[in-house]
Order: sequence, then C-alpha cells, then structure tokens
Amino acid sequence: MKNKLTLLISLLFLAHLFTKCSSGAEFNQNELNSDKKIDQIITTVDENTIDSLNIDKFSKDWAIKLYSSINNRSIWIKDGQITDSIAAFFEYLNSDIALNLPISYLSTMPFAPTDQLVRKEITSILRCAEFLSLKDTTLINYSENTLNNLSRVSQKRFLDFLEKKEDSDSWISHLIKYKEKNQRLIQMHFALNQFTSTYGIENNINKKLYLKIPEDSLAFVFIAQQLHNRNFITDTLMDTISLKENLRSFQLLNGLNTDAKLGKNTMEALSETNYSRYLKGIISLDKMRNFPDSLIGGKLIVINIPSYLLHLYVNNEVINTSKVIIGTQRNQTPLFTSSMKYIVVSPYWNVPYSIASREILPHLKKDVSYLKRNRYSIMDRDKNLLVPDSIDWLKYSSRNFPFFVRQEPGPSNSLGLVKLLFPNENSIYIHDTPSKHLFARDERTFSHGCVRTESPFKLVHDILSSENHKYIDSVDVLKERAKETYLILSDKFPVTIVYHTTGINDSTHQVQFFKDVYRKETDLYKLFREPIVEL
Repeated sequence: MKNKLTLLISLLFLAHLFTKCSSGAEFNQNELNSDKKIDQIITTVDENTIDSLNIDKFSKDWAIKLYSSINNRSIWIKDGQITDSIAAFFEYLNSDIALNLPISYLSTMPFAPTDQLVRKEITSILRCAEFLSLKDTTLINYSENTLNNLSRVSQKRFLDFLEKKEDSDSWISHLIKYKEKNQRLIQMHFALNQFTSTYGIENNINKKLYLKIPEDSLAFVFIAQQLHNRNFITDTLMDTISLKENLRSFQLLNGLNTDAKLGKNTMEALSETNYSRYLKGIISLDKMRNFPDSLIGGKLIVINIPSYLLHLYVNNEVINTSKVIIGTQRNQTPLFTSSMKYIVVSPYWNVPYSIASREILPHLKKDVSYLKRNRYSIMDRDKNLLVPDSIDWLKYSSRNFPFFVRQEPGPSNSLGLVKLLFPNENSIYIHDTPSKHLFARDERTFSHGCVRTESPFKLVHDILSSENHKYIDSVDVLKERAKETYLILSDKFPVTIVYHTTGINDSTHQVQFFKDVYRKETDLYKLFREPIVEL
C-alpha cells in the first residue's frame, strides 16, 4: 500500500513538473512572439530619419523635439501601415483648399503621393501644428492689410491636440473643432469644404463680357456658358425650364432673389470666378476667428451688411432671421458692437441735423406745407414748438440752420412704428419702415446708416419672449398710440454689425456668397496668390 502511495505521489510530482515546464515554455514563446509583434507595429522616427528629409532646420528641430518626447515612436503608422481614416486625414492636411487656406500659405509644402509613410506623417504633423496656431490668431493683419506669418504650436500643445480627440470624432472633425468655441465658424468651414469639393475653385475669367445685360436668346447662351464655366452644370444644351432651375440654385448660392432672371446682380455673380468666392470664404472664416468669445452663446443680434440679414441668436440657436436695409455708399452703416437696452413703440423721429438742413430745408423753401404733409414739427434749441409759417426759410442754409425737426409718431413715420435702441456713438439703431417694397430688392442700401428691418414686430416679440417681458402682450396696443413708449429690457444683450461676404443659409445649411457691397475687401483679395493651374 505504501509503495502504491509513493508511486502515486511520484507520478503527481512529475505531472506537476511537466505542466510547470510546459507553461514556462509557452510564456517564453508568447513573450518572444510579443516582441516580434512590437517590432512589427512600432515605426521609429528618430533624429536621423527627420534629418534626412528635405525640410528647413526649424521644422526639423521642432519635429525632433516632438518625437523625442514620445520615445521616437510613430504617431499614426501601425505595423507599417495607416488606417483609411488616417489616410484621409493626411490628404486633408496636405490640401490648402481643404484647410480653407490661401494657396501655398503654409511654410511646410505638401507631400507627394509617392512619398513614404514616415515622410507623409512628419509633413502632416508640421502642417497640422501650423494650422492649429490659427486657433489663437488670424491669417490677416486687418490694421495693416497684410498677411500674418503663422508659427507652429508648441509640442506640448500638439500632444494635447492628440490626447483630446474623442473616439466619436474623425481626425478631420477633431482638427476643426479643437479649442473652437464658435460653432458657426465650424459650420462655415465644412460648408466651404462642400462648395470647393463640388464646384472646384476655377479661375477662368471671361474676358468677353457683355457691356450690358443680354436679352432673349443671348441671355440664355450667356447663362448656360457661365454656369458651365463655373462647374454648376455639365452640359450647356438643356431646355429653358432646366436652365432656370439651375439659375435659381445659383442665385440662392449667391444670396440673390431666386427669380431666374438675368438682372445686373445675377450677371455680376455669373461673371465671378469660384476662386473669388473661395477667397471670400477664407476672409470670412478669418474674420470669424476675430469674433470675441464674450459674444458666443447667450443672446445676440448679428447684422451682416453684405447679406442684408439680421439674425437673433439665443444659446447659439437662430431664433429670428430678418431682411434689413442698410446705409448707402455715401452713408455706410458702421461696424461696431453695443448693448440692446430699449424698445421704443410709436417713436418720434428726431431728424439728424444733416438731413434736416440738407434734405428737408430745400423742400421748405419751396413749400412750407411739406412739414404738415409729412407730420414734421419745428422746434427751437430749447425744444419749443414753432409756427412754420412765421419763419423766413429763405434766410437759412445748411450752414446756419438753427432748428430741430421732429416727425410725429404714426405709420408714415420714417422709423415706422417701432425702433430698437442699442446706444452707440454712431447714433445707429434698428427700426421699422413704411417703405416695405424696398425689401424685395437684391441690393438694399437705402438708409442714412440706420438698419431697417422687414419684420420689426416679430423681432420685438422674439426679444421680449426670450426674457418673458411683462409688456410682451401690450405692444399691439402701444403701437396704436400717438405717443412714444419706452420698454426697458431686463436682459441687456449685445448687438454686433459685421461685414462677412460669406455666410450660411438658415434653411439649406449650405454656404452662401454675397457681393462686397461697400468694397471693403478689394484690397484684401490682392494679398492672395492666384492658382497657377485650375484646381
């Protein structure tokens, strides 16, 4: 029995020893296999690798410092390959157009399709680090009308960019969204991407433009040729109905009335190249980088002069979009930011001195009844009412006009039935107007500088609703009175007037381009190098 027990113990010991040895052998083999796997996965990017590239010393030093901080391991190359999403990201970074940048603006030139993966990664990293610096600056120095030189972000900042990527975002999306608070800028960037990828940025200038708007069959030919030149249609031979539909789409893209008619503004838009539209997009994006963080979120009114549109935002959501009329070329609406504080129902119009002395006085010299017909009152410097018939108007000129002119409240008042005040040194405000027919125009530069809005009471209602104002239901009653009433807002909020020749359509969410109505960007276009070949 004892011998049998000893034999059993011996067998168990041998079995245990065999098992232990076998397990150890398996572990060592796995470890060896693991080492081989690591050798296959990790691509080394050391100083010698970087030094062999044909790039400037500053770029080499920057890249060497970055890779040395991560043990000279490749960032995106795994097992000698990159994923499809990384390949798309590299191609995106390799394209000035995709990045919505001026051609050849970045100091690091794009890689060639035949370049090795390591070179593609290093090139992409250098271009990415340069693009990321735009999160803190702009392309253009607007005070001097010059282009800024971009620097790269620090290696620490670049590593933060890598670490902050969410799994749900693509690398392209992460690049544009990273540290960007302005959601409208993100939307604009991708909308411009969609435009350039669909239509290209051809720069074919038609040197045989008509001196006047062509008619009948010539108009049809001109429209078809220009739409084809700009890649908006693929065939110039189409029926009239189809051509008109394409023209309407083109007019919408360019912020014009979609009437399918060849008017002056539509003709100008057809003559404009897609490269010119692309530059408008670049400049508008750059201006948006200058948009103060303090104005992002919350409640905000943005009036964009080239689009002739007003937007009311509440928590980044568009609550109200209104057509507006702005100042003429001579009386341009200025760009500034102030705070909305009051809404005035049934307002008086205190006529500015320049208008009273230069525009109203000539009428009075001919016919003093002009005042009564237009519901004007004349007052002295102490605001005492005067009798117009008792004044010898021929004695006065724009140089010695001593009176104040005020228009009484009512539907015919030049301010309409409501005005919205955001006190500023320019004496600019938003107001109603009796001249509603002007809102049907493409170009709406008819005011002396103030902003007229098409649907003022809808705007007032939306503003009062946003703060649950106690007089929200009283506006309809107040506007019937012949006396002005001030409604003081509890929630003061910013109003900013901007000049962007590119925007986003509220309905289609696609990019729109607008005419440089005040010609404020003419000199800016000269800063950019034109493409040598069609892109």
